Amino acid sequence: MNTPHSPNPHHQRHLQYQRTIHRLRMEELVLAIVSVVLIVALVICGIVINNLNKEKAELTDKLKAAGIIVTSGEPSAPTDSANGEATTDSTASAVSSQSASTVSTTPPPETSWTDTDQDGEVDYPYAVVEPTQKTCYLTFDDGPSNNTLKILDILKQYNVKATFFVVGDANLDYLSRIHNEGHAVALHAYSHTYSQIYQSTEAYFADLKKISDAVKAKIGVESKVIRFPGGSSNTVSRSYCSGIMTELSQETLKRGYVYFDWNVDSTDASGNNVPVEQLIENIQRYGGHSSQDVVLMHDTGAKGTTVEALPSIIEYYQSQGYTFAPITVNTPPCTHGINN
Repeated sequence: MNTPHSPNPHHQRHLQYQRTIHRLRMEELVLAIVSVVLIVALVICGIVINNLNKEKAELTDKLKAAGIIVTSGEPSAPTDSANGEATTDSTASAVSSQSASTVSTTPPPETSWTDTDQDGEVDYPYAVVEPTQKTCYLTFDDGPSNNTLKILDILKQYNVKATFFVVGDANLDYLSRIHNEGHAVALHAYSHTYSQIYQSTEAYFADLKKISDAVKAKIGVESKVIRFPGGSSNTVSRSYCSGIMTELSQETLKRGYVYFDWNVDSTDASGNNVPVEQLIENIQRYGGHSSQDVVLMHDTGAKGTTVEALPSIIEYYQSQGYTFAPITVNTPPCTHGINN
């Protein structure tokens, strides 16, 4: 009679050992897969965070340039260009989803008037002529546009001269009238695309030469008065080239250019067609307190209310005893503090 064999204890231990080894290997494989997934997720998160930081820096710079603080919890709208950068109407649409009631104005960045060196490093390339009376310098960025002729008509009506900081992708055919009527044609940028012009000093001056050549071709004059896109105090440039504004603020002087910021902001860049009353209130709140006011406004298709507010702005300064003048290389420079 056959009896069943007793289990071999060595064989059972061997099977148990193999099962344990197999389980451990499977666990190692799962851990390896999870680790790879986590690493990929971290890389993606890093890219997303980096892009968000760049977008935040750009929006912050635009808000600073506009002289506003967002008071509501609403998100800001993206810029209106395909690559997310500012173009001709960028300052008009950078925060176009916010109405004027969702923002509150703040004074413009600290501004200095100087007739010697800027930042104490490079000799100022031109003799500065101090005005003998209170002077207002009306400035219009980002044009010419379909509003330019209306602006010129108003300036002519009041016998007032202004300064137009022009861009390359605008209607440069209007430059002749601007120049012939005694206004200053100054340089802003050709592309006004931050990621392009602020990627390096060479890129900035290549863009500056392009707009300079375009202006000279239209009016026969080489302008030496410039305004940096975003102002000299902008921080958005830091996303593309650390320290570039410090370098540009000196190198432009070395090359015979003078740059101007502003000390009075209309805040018309805070949205499209900011209410006329709001623009006038901003000018009256921050303007008229200095012997020399450089007023920031914009000349784009989306700035119809700026045109409507212009007569009241001119009349306000006239009531405060100001005269008006275009900016030249001999105008006392008005500059912000450099932040990059």
